[in-house]
Amino acid sequence: MKKTIAVLISVLLVLSLFAACGKQPVQQPDPTEPANNTAKLNVVCSIFPPYDFVRTIAGDKVDLTLLLDSKTDLHSYTPTADDIMKISQADLFVNIGGESDDWAEDVIASAENKNLKVVSLIDLVNAVEEEALPGMQEEEEEHEEEEGPEYDEHVWTSLKNVIMIVPALTDTLCELDAANADFYRANSTGYLQSLQALEAQYAETIGAAARKTLLFADRFPFRYLADDYDLTCYAAFSGCSAETEASFETMTMLVDTVKEQNLPYILMIDGSDGSVAESVSRQSGAEIRVLNSCQSVSADDIAAGMTYLSIMNDNLQVLNEVLN
Repeated sequence: MKKTIAVLISVLLVLSLFAACGKQPVQQPDPTEPANNTAKLNVVCSIFPPYDFVRTIAGDKVDLTLLLDSKTDLHSYTPTADDIMKISQADLFVNIGGESDDWAEDVIASAENKNLKVVSLIDLVNAVEEEALPGMQEEEEEHEEEEGPEYDEHVWTSLKNVIMIVPALTDTLCELDAANADFYRANSTGYLQSLQALEAQYAETIGAAARKTLLFADRFPFRYLADDYDLTCYAAFSGCSAETEASFETMTMLVDTVKEQNLPYILMIDGSDGSVAESVSRQSGAEIRVLNSCQSVSADDIAAGMTYLSIMNDNLQVLNEVLN
C-alpha cells in the first residue's frame, strides 16, 4: 500500500506544480488595511478519539478535520488524494502511530507545509507489544519482515492513557497557538477532571465485580483497558486482525471457555458483522453485548452528540452488566 501512496503523492506534487505555473501574480495586501490575525490552526486527525480530544480542548479556535468519518475501518484505510492534501496543508496532524498508520510516513515527508507538526498517540503513553491470547486465531496472511516490535495501537481504550494524552495535546496546541493558550488550558483542565472521575468509576465498578473475565467473540482492541484493571480476556482475533472467519479450533476454544467459566455474556465490538459472536452464542447460550472501541464513529454519530466520554460511559454500563 505504501507504494500506492508514494505514487499518489508524486502525482499530486506534479499537479500542484502545474497549478502553480498557471496562477496569476499574487495581489499584495493594502498597507492601509488592518492585518488579518484571525487565521485558525488547521488540525487534521486520523480517527475519532484524537479528533474528539482536540475538539474538546480547542473548541472553535481551530479548523478541525476527521479523516475516517464514515465508519471506515482503521486497519484497512487507504487515504484518498483529498485526504493527502488535507494532511499536507495542515499545521498539526494527530494520528495513532502504529502499523496501521505506516501509510502516513510518505505523506508527512512530502507535506506542502514544511512546518507540519505531527503527534502520534502511541508515543505519548507506555505502549505495549501486541500479544496473542491463549487459543486466539493466528493471522493467515504473510507479514513483511518487521524492523522492530509491533505495538498495540488501541491506546485510547485506556482512560489512564487518555489522561496522559490530553495534557500532551494541550501543550502542542499552546505551542502552535500561544494566543489561545489560556483557553486551551482551561478546557483541558475541565476535561481531565471528567476523565479522572470516569476512570475512578471504572476502578470502583470493576474492582467490585463478581467476575474478572471477558470473552470477545470478535477482535480484541481492549488490551490496555484489560491491563488497567487486571481482567482476564479471551478472544477470537487480535485487535488489528483482518480475519472474519474463525477456525474450528478457535470456535471450540471460545465455546468451551464460556461453558467452563459459566459466562452469561460474550462481547463483540462496534462495526463487527457479529457472525462469530452469533455462532458462539447459539452453541453456548451466552448473550451478546457490544463494547465500543471508538473505531467506527461516523460524521452522523458526531452530529448526534457522540463523544469519547459518552462512549466510555456506555462501555462502563456494559462491563457492569457483563462482569456481574
